Amino acid sequence: MLRDAGAAAGAAAAGAVHGAAGGEPKPLTLKSVEAGGQKVWAGLSDGRVRLYEVGEEVDAPAGAGVASPRVASPTTPGRRPSVAPKQTQLELLDELQVTTNKKAADRIALLPRLDKAVILSEGVMTFHALPGLAPLNVHNFPAVRGVVTLAVDEEELSSSSDSAAMHMCVIKRRRMHWLKVTNEGIQNLKDLPLPNGALIASLRRDRICIADAENYSIVDLEAAEALPLLPISQAPHPDPLPPQTTASGAATPPAPGAGPDPRQRPAIACVASNEFLVASHTGSTTLGVFVNESGEPCRGTLEWASNLRSLVVDSQYSIALLYNNTIEIHSIHTQEIVQVVQLPSSSPAASPSPLDFQPRSLFRSALGLELGAATGAQKIEPVDVPLLPSSPAKSDPPRTPTKRASRASISSASIRSGISGATGSSEDRPGKRTLTRVLVVGRNGLYSLSPLTLVVQADALIDKGRDADALALADNFAKSASGGIAENPELAYVYMRLAFLKLEQTLFQEAFDLFARAGSDPRMVVRMFPDLRRPLMAPGDEVTVCKGVLDEMRSAKTIDEYILDNLNRNYSPHLKPNVESAATTVELRNSLTMTARDCLMSYLLKWRAARRSGEGEDGMAGDSRKVDMVVDTTLVKLLTEQSRPDDIRVLLSGPHDCVVKEVEQALLDAGLYQLLAGILLEKGETARVLEIWSRIIDGEYADESFKDGLQRMFDMTWRSKDKSLVEKYGLWMLKHDQSRALRLFSDPKQTITFETRDLFAKMSKVDPDAADRFLESTVLQERDSDSRLHADLVKRYIGRLGELLADAEAKAHVREQESAYASLVASTSNPPTFLAFLTSRYSADSSRALLDRVRLKAALFLSGSTKYDVQAAKQELEEMEVKGLRGLTLERAIVYGKLHLDRQALSLLLNNLHDLASAEAYCLQSGDPLAQADVVAATSKLELPFKRNRKALSAARREEEERRKQALAKLLVEMCLRRPQAGSFVDETDKTDEGAVPKERVARLLETQAVHLDTLEVLSLVPDDYPLQVLSRYLSRSLRRSLHVQQERSILKSLALGQNLVVQERAFELQARLGPTVEAKDDTKGGAGGAALETKVVVLDPKRDNSGKSVAPEKDIVSLEDAIELDLR
Repeated sequence: MLRDAGAAAGAAAAGAVHGAAGGEPKPLTLKSVEAGGQKVWAGLSDGRVRLYEVGEEVDAPAGAGVASPRVASPTTPGRRPSVAPKQTQLELLDELQVTTNKKAADRIALLPRLDKAVILSEGVMTFHALPGLAPLNVHNFPAVRGVVTLAVDEEELSSSSDSAAMHMCVIKRRRMHWLKVTNEGIQNLKDLPLPNGALIASLRRDRICIADAENYSIVDLEAAEALPLLPISQAPHPDPLPPQTTASGAATPPAPGAGPDPRQRPAIACVASNEFLVASHTGSTTLGVFVNESGEPCRGTLEWASNLRSLVVDSQYSIALLYNNTIEIHSIHTQEIVQVVQLPSSSPAASPSPLDFQPRSLFRSALGLELGAATGAQKIEPVDVPLLPSSPAKSDPPRTPTKRASRASISSASIRSGISGATGSSEDRPGKRTLTRVLVVGRNGLYSLSPLTLVVQADALIDKGRDADALALADNFAKSASGGIAENPELAYVYMRLAFLKLEQTLFQEAFDLFARAGSDPRMVVRMFPDLRRPLMAPGDEVTVCKGVLDEMRSAKTIDEYILDNLNRNYSPHLKPNVESAATTVELRNSLTMTARDCLMSYLLKWRAARRSGEGEDGMAGDSRKVDMVVDTTLVKLLTEQSRPDDIRVLLSGPHDCVVKEVEQALLDAGLYQLLAGILLEKGETARVLEIWSRIIDGEYADESFKDGLQRMFDMTWRSKDKSLVEKYGLWMLKHDQSRALRLFSDPKQTITFETRDLFAKMSKVDPDAADRFLESTVLQERDSDSRLHADLVKRYIGRLGELLADAEAKAHVREQESAYASLVASTSNPPTFLAFLTSRYSADSSRALLDRVRLKAALFLSGSTKYDVQAAKQELEEMEVKGLRGLTLERAIVYGKLHLDRQALSLLLNNLHDLASAEAYCLQSGDPLAQADVVAATSKLELPFKRNRKALSAARREEEERRKQALAKLLVEMCLRRPQAGSFVDETDKTDEGAVPKERVARLLETQAVHLDTLEVLSLVPDDYPLQVLSRYLSRSLRRSLHVQQERSILKSLALGQNLVVQERAFELQARLGPTVEAKDDTKGGAGGAALETKVVVLDPKRDNSGKSVAPEKDIVSLEDAIELDLR
C-alpha cells in the first residue's frame, strides 16, 4: 500500500503473494506501475510519480488490515509448504510531478537501452530521462498527442544488446506510428491507418498484435498488412454487471452506455520468440489461444473458469488475473494449471477498509525486480569467513605463490538493467538474484508474484525435518538446471545446509558427499580435524560460503565436537558418570572418529580426482594452490595412517602439491622410510635422502623395500656437488665399503677439491688404513702438491714397515725373499730385477700380503716422489737397520741414489741383493734403480693410481745427466771387475769365485754401457787373468766404433780443406778484377782538377749482429756473398 510518508510492497515467496501496508490511508489510487532492478515507479491519481527502492524484509504486522493470500492448487493440494506473510519495505526516494495539469500518468514505460522513459497521461505521450524523470528537449523529443495506447518492442526489452536504439508503436484513434527512438531524438519510420483503432497492443520486431473493441489482429509493419485473428468475445449477451460500491459501501448500478463490458476486456501476451497468446471470452469461461506471427494457431488451448482481468506470460508460465479474485498459473507447454492463488477478499460491505487490496491488473516487468529476501537470495550470497577460530596461531602456514587464478565462485554480478542509475544502485551486488517480474496492481497497493525458489522450498522442508525431500528437490533442480554450481548458487546453499545437518547426525559420508556436490572448498572439511589442519591453515585464511550457513561456519566445530553433541543428545543423562567417560560411548566415539577419517579420505580422493580431470572448476574453492596443498598433504597423512604405501606412490607419482615437510613425521612413524626418501628425492632434498638411507643401512630404520643401499648411496653422493655432503657421507661409507668411500675422494673424475690434510685427519679417526690409502692415492695422483703430504706418506710407509718387521715371522719372510732371489740370480742367466721378483711373488691372499704391499708401495713412492725429505728418510731407514729391522735394502738404495751416494747404492744392489739389472737401471736412469717397465707392472699389480711422469730437462741438465751416467757406468764396471773391498763382492783370496758376477753378465754389462765407457779405462780395470773371449765382443765393437768415428772425422776434415781451397781461389780472382789501389795524400783529396779516388774493400767474413744475422756492408765494401758464388757441392 502507498502512503505519503513511505511505501511498502509485498515480496512473494513460495508462490504466494504478500501484502503491503503502513501509514494512514489516503484518498489516492494507483494508476500505473513500472519496475526494474531495485526501483519501482508508481503513478498516482493526483498526477505525481513516486520513485521507491526495495528495502528490507519484515514480518507483516498483525492487525494491520492486510490479509494473507492463500495458495491453492486443484491438482496438487497442499504440495507446497506455506510461509508466514512477509513485507518488503519500499523506501521513498523521490516524488515527482511529471504533468502540468496534475493528471495521472496512465502508463509508464522504460526504454532501458537509452536511459529514458515514456509517460502517457490523458492522451499525451512525453519523454523523460532516468532516474529523475526530467523532461527531455522538446525539439528532439516532442510530445505526441492523441495517443490511445503504446507498445515497446518486447524483444529489445528482454535482450542484452548494446544497441543505442529502440522501437515502439504509438496508436491513436485511427492511426498507428512506428517510431525509432535514439539518444538524438525520435524518428517516424512508418504511419499506418487503423480504421477500428486499438485498445491494447504487443510489439515484437516488425509484428504487432492489437485488439480493438471487438477483434484481435496481427499487423505486419513492414508490409503494412493486417491479419484478423478471432473475436474478443464469443458471448453476445454476458451476465449483468454486479453493483459497484463506493467508499461508503453504497452500491451503484452501471451507467448506461458506458461502453463494452469490462469483464470482456481483451488480453494479449508475448510467448517464446515468435508467438502471441490472446484471450477470447465465451461467457462464463475464457479461452487462451496461441498464434504465431503468421496468425496460425500453435500449441494447445488454455481455459480459465472466469473472465480475465489481465494476462501476462513469464518464462514458461501464463499468469491470469480472473474476476473471481484468483490468479491461475498455467504451463504454456502442457496447458495445464500448475497453481492457483486465491487473493485476499475485501472487507465486509458494512465496514470497508481503505487498506483493502482490490486487484485491478497484472504488470510484467521486462527487467525484473530484485526483492532479495523474499526469494531467499540473501542466503545464497557469498561471504568470506575465517577457516579457523580467531585464536592465536601456533605457526604460520607455508607461504606459496598462487599457481593459477581463483576459480569462479557461486557469486555472480548483480542484475543490471542497462539503465544508468535508474533501476538500482550502480554498484554490483554480490550473489545471484532471483527476479520478480510479475506484480499484481491493486487500487492502492502492490503484490508481487515471485517464483517459488529452491531456497524457500528447501528451507521449509528442512525446517519440518524432511531432509530427504529437500535433497530430492535439490537433485531434481540440478538435473533440469543449466550450468554448474557457479550458475546455480541456490544448489550450493541447499547442499551445504544439508551437509551441516548430516554432520550433526554423524552421517559423515553423506555430509562430505554433500559438501562435494556443493562445490565447497575442501578446507571446510579438513578444518574439522585439528591434527590435520595445522599448520597448513591459519586463522587468517578465509573460505567463501553461502551466507545462509554463516552461523555454522563461525561455530568452527570439530568432528569430535559433532560426535560429542550427538552422543549427548542420544545418551545423556542416561549414561553414568557421563557420556565423555562411559566405556560404551568412549568406544563408540573412537569408532565414529575413525569412520570420519575414512570418509574424509574418500572425500578428498574423489575431490582430487575431479580436480585433476578438470571438473569442479566452478566450485567455491579459493586460492587453488593452497587448496591443493591442503588436500594432497592431508591425503598423504591419512594414507600413511592406514599403511597404504602403494596408494601414496600413485598419488605422488604425478603432479602434486604435497608439503613434504608436513608428512615427514607421519611417514617416519609408519615406517615408510624408503617412500619418504623417494618423495624427498623428487623434491631434490639430497641431504635428507642420504640421512634416511644411511639410517636404514645402519639398522636404525628397518625397511625391506630398500635394496642395494650402498651403491645407491654412492651414486647419489657422487652426483652431489655439495662438498660438505660428500665429505660427511664419504666418511660414513668408510665403515661399510672402503673402496667406494675412497673413490669419492680420490677418483680422478671427482671434480670437488678437498683439503687433504684435514680430510686425512678425519679419516684417520674412522679407519687408519683407509686414511693411508687416501693419502697415497692423493699423493700418487698428484692431486695435492703439498710437500708435507709426501713427507707424511713416506714417514707412514717407513713407520708401517717398522711395525711389520718387528714381527720375527716378518723378518724371516724378508730374509726368505732375499735368499730366493739370490738363488734365482745364481741359476738364471738373465734374472729379473728385485722389484720384478717381489711383484711376481705378491698375492693378496698370502699371509704376508700386507707387508709385501706396503713394501712395494714404499719402494715405488720413494723412487717416484721428489718432494719428501730424502735425508730424513735415509736416517729413518738406517735407524731401522741399527735396530735389527733389516731387509729394506732396495729402499735404502733408492734413497742413496737420490742423495748421490752412488757407491753405497750400487754396493747394496750388487753385494747385498746381487741385482745387477737394478744396478744397470741405476746407471742408465742417473741414480734410480727401478726400471720403468717394473714400475708399471708393480702399480698394475697393486692397482695403484701411480703417476711416474719425468719432466723435460734443460740442455745443461741433460749434459750433467750424461756426465753422471758415464761416471756411474765406470763406477759399476769398476765395482764388478775389481771388487775393491774384501767380502763386498768377491774376496780376492776366494778361489772358488762363489758370489762373483758371471763373466757372461759382465760382458753384457760392458756391451750395454759401452757408449758411456772409455775402452782404455775399462782395460785397466780388467784383471790380468780375465779371459779375452769375454771381452772380445765388447772390444770389437768399441774398436769398430772408434774406427767409425775416426773415419767420419777424416772425411769432415777433407771436406773442410777442399772448401777452403775453393774460397781462396775465388777470392784471388775477385782481387784481380778489382785492379790496383792508388793512395793519395790528404791535400790532393778533392782538389781542383783532381779526381776523387774510389776504394772498394771485399769483406770475406761479413759482420753479424747479436742474433747471428749478417750486417749490410758499409759503402764501398762488397760482401763475399756478392763477390763470390760458393759451390759447396
